[in-house]
Amino acid sequence: MLRKNFLIYLLITPLWVMAQTPDNQYQAQQNQITMLEQKVQNVEKQNIVFNGQLKELKAMIVSLASDNGMLKSALQKKQAEIDSLAKVVATNSENIQATADELGLKIQSTDDAVSQNAESLKAKTIWGIVAFILAILASLVVWLLHKKEQKSSDDKIALLKNQADELNEKIVGQFSDEMSELQKLSNVLRNAGGNASTEPDHSLVKTLADRITFMEMTLYRMDSSVKGHKQLSKSIAQMKDNLLANGYEIVDMLGKEYDEGMKVTANFNEDENIESGKQIITGIVKPQINYKGIMIQSAQITVSQN
Repeated sequence: MLRKNFLIYLLITPLWVMAQTPDNQYQAQQNQITMLEQKVQNVEKQNIVFNGQLKELKAMIVSLASDNGMLKSALQKKQAEIDSLAKVVATNSENIQATADELGLKIQSTDDAVSQNAESLKAKTIWGIVAFILAILASLVVWLLHKKEQKSSDDKIALLKNQADELNEKIVGQFSDEMSELQKLSNVLRNAGGNASTEPDHSLVKTLADRITFMEMTLYRMDSSVKGHKQLSKSIAQMKDNLLANGYEIVDMLGKEYDEGMKVTANFNEDENIESGKQIITGIVKPQINYKGIMIQSAQITVSQN
């Protein structure tokens, strides 16, 4: 715009100058020069202001880019936590389904006392499985809600953890009640074993071992700080000691490395969290049972590897 005005000025100035006296002409030129200098100064001032604003904008862009990077990093971290939690929930669901498919009504009465206690154990077992499935379904619902509300992921994760702890405490409580029934059956087994003169019936022991293993695997996946966790673990150890005193050994495999020489039926899963080259036993569908040093039941296990 200034250039256009300046060109118009150059075109009309000669005509105007011709009509002026030398003094007036000189004065007019000085006035025009003064005006132009003022305009140039104004333009320079505006340029300085614009440069200052441009620097501020650049600084704001750099700051926003840094904040954006931090937010992306935080979001990726929270997404990793959510994916890890989803993986744990999915694994628990698979274990429940496998256990529900494999665990049957195997207790056969050896006498009236064993029959009554077996019926009680069956009811407790069904309620225990139902409670565990309901707990997992509740965890899935909470996780789905958590997925939709990623903006408040910290609060959601804390809420999910609290609810999971509460559900785990309920499961441990259910298992503790069931353990008393298992203790009764163990006592009946000890009394029956002491009076038996023929080869004992192992079906009751196999059912007890399956149930004990299911409890052990559930506790293995829980946080040891859950209320009642330590007490139930001690009760399970005592139950296994009682069985061992009667000649029955439940071989410990959970959490140990897999050996190809083991006489087991193994299913293999890929797990990136396992150290490369390692094969860890992370699930037991049926435990290995030895009676007086002789295996009467081979194990069915799940092996995780990277």
